[in-house]
Amino acid sequence: MLKQNHLYEVKTPPSVSHEKAFSILIASRSAEALTQLKSALSLMPAGVKINCRLISNGHSDPLHGLEKLPDLLIFRVGDCWQAELESLCARPPETRVPMLVVSTEAQSSAMRLSMKAGARDFFPEPLEDGELLRVVDQLYRENRDQLSSLNTHLTVVMNAKGGSGASLIATNLAHQLASAGKRKVVLVDLDLQFGSLSHYLDLKPQRGIKQALDNVEDLDGLALEGYLTRHVSGLKILSSESDRLLLSDEVSSDQLMQLFRLLAKEHQHLVVDLPRQIDLVTSTVLEQADQIVLTLQQGITYLRDAARLIEVMRRDLDIPDHRILVVVNRYDKASPITLAEVSKALKHQPIVTVPNDYKHVSEALNNGMPLLDIARRAPISRALHGLSEEVTGGRSPARPGLLGKLFHLVKGD
Repeated sequence: MLKQNHLYEVKTPPSVSHEKAFSILIASRSAEALTQLKSALSLMPAGVKINCRLISNGHSDPLHGLEKLPDLLIFRVGDCWQAELESLCARPPETRVPMLVVSTEAQSSAMRLSMKAGARDFFPEPLEDGELLRVVDQLYRENRDQLSSLNTHLTVVMNAKGGSGASLIATNLAHQLASAGKRKVVLVDLDLQFGSLSHYLDLKPQRGIKQALDNVEDLDGLALEGYLTRHVSGLKILSSESDRLLLSDEVSSDQLMQLFRLLAKEHQHLVVDLPRQIDLVTSTVLEQADQIVLTLQQGITYLRDAARLIEVMRRDLDIPDHRILVVVNRYDKASPITLAEVSKALKHQPIVTVPNDYKHVSEALNNGMPLLDIARRAPISRALHGLSEEVTGGRSPARPGLLGKLFHLVKGD
């Protein structure tokens, strides 16, 4: 028996992540229609919560009196369709939600009024098999993609082979961006077992990334500052803990992206030193990255590993070449392996170089200082400055979501 003018839960899937469930409200004056629409959405993914509302006498607005608005309204209108849709048109724009209209009336005036009320799509009855499910699933995935996207610039630095110098490049790239580029930058150490970025800048963090992840549900921008360590240049570090080793399955990719979204609210650029491995956490970060700075040296084993890693990114993670920036570190013009051979082996271009400078690098590491402060005019510092300009100037346009590609406001008149 349906309870009139009350919400009742149709499906409450078990919690599978730390992200807010996508909520759908199905509203109608017909109990039979609610049952049919509920059945049509029975195959929705687990991250969806569906409620129904049976409208009886009183307000025509299906959202009237709700303390919390749904992410999507499916409104089945009947004989009183004009009054019902006009009640939604009368709502202030900021209180409207994405809506799909299902109607017994297929005339053009009903479609136009639905569009005026903000409907994303209009479905005359009887519904075609699977049509509503397809559109709702696309809306859900679009919402999920928007939640997971970052409104900041994310650069990942990663070794193609261990010892290629990714941590040094990540640290100094972030420092260049923060000092020379005058940006709000956070350097994130995702080497959860042997992270050392704080030592590169002679910093002694009191808290680390695992503690931030454990408390991410309760953090806001101000509280998050307590987990960041600030360098004199303005660069901030989110480091890994030095007193314990973390396994990759101890870190949730959902929690990590939630943490990144918090960082993105207050900072223009995130630079992530990513360990050389492919798992759920690293692949999530790689897929979100604007650039992946893949670091290697001139050697056969480096080329083999780099070629294999690039192929994994292309084939398995669907990362396009323009988001992969290959950097040959400790570059030596006299090496028998030329840049042309590197490009040919990796099937990738262009190749960026950072020259070998053992003296200044050793001095920087031993003193916990960035190269820009040790040797501002040295070729290695100039090369890193060029890399920072390459990173900030090469950002690809925002990737369009499914909603913009697949939805019509209203089906043809």
